[in-house]
Amino acid sequence: MATFNATDILNIQQLPNGRAGVWFLNWRIEAKPINQIVGATHEDFAGAGLYGICFDDHLIYIGSFLGNKPKSVNFSGDVVTSRWWTHIGAITVRGHRVHIARASLRALQESFPSNHPLIGGFLGAQSFEILHKGNGNLSPLRRLNFAAMHSHDFLNRNVIPSHVLSRFEFVYVRYKKLPSTLNAQALKVHIESAEIKLIKELAPPCNSTHIPKGKEPVVVNLSDVEGHLRRALDE
Repeated sequence: MATFNATDILNIQQLPNGRAGVWFLNWRIEAKPINQIVGATHEDFAGAGLYGICFDDHLIYIGSFLGNKPKSVNFSGDVVTSRWWTHIGAITVRGHRVHIARASLRALQESFPSNHPLIGGFLGAQSFEILHKGNGNLSPLRRLNFAAMHSHDFLNRNVIPSHVLSRFEFVYVRYKKLPSTLNAQALKVHIESAEIKLIKELAPPCNSTHIPKGKEPVVVNLSDVEGHLRRALDE
């Protein structure tokens, strides 16, 4: 297991203009080179396992990483470059590659007033075709809602990117090798099943699938995230 503060593993470059003319879609979020991450090696970010993302020391997202072979599982790849930068972009709705679904924008308009900074920013887009076009960083509705509720933290022209990053922690529990009782395909199924079961149980606010209808997020402190991930993988 390893825990990483987002400032230790990610860089943000603030761009002068936002995607599609939306001013806040202007953070170029990238993984730091491994030689800039103190005490880390490539193995620390390789597959395969489960991870949790925390904001202000509370769990907000659960995900899995299986390495760089999508049809199986292996102990390679890089979860930061494959997953974690996209999550920060979508959860804060500041990523310069963020795109949203048309249905999500309609749902946001039903939940928040037109003068909300998130709504106003999206409705002021110079190109809705670009805003809704896939670009590798989809922000689904639950993540958009999270950003809307934290607009004072994320959607502020004077916010300092490193201050936002410092409030995010990643907890990664991974297998270092293939268990003697499982082959690669069986381990893939096991990890994905553990992920789904844990999402159903805890209903993190930034997960979009497998959430039971009407279930409120369970409050989980950062200090307890490792235990939940380990338990899910051990069962």
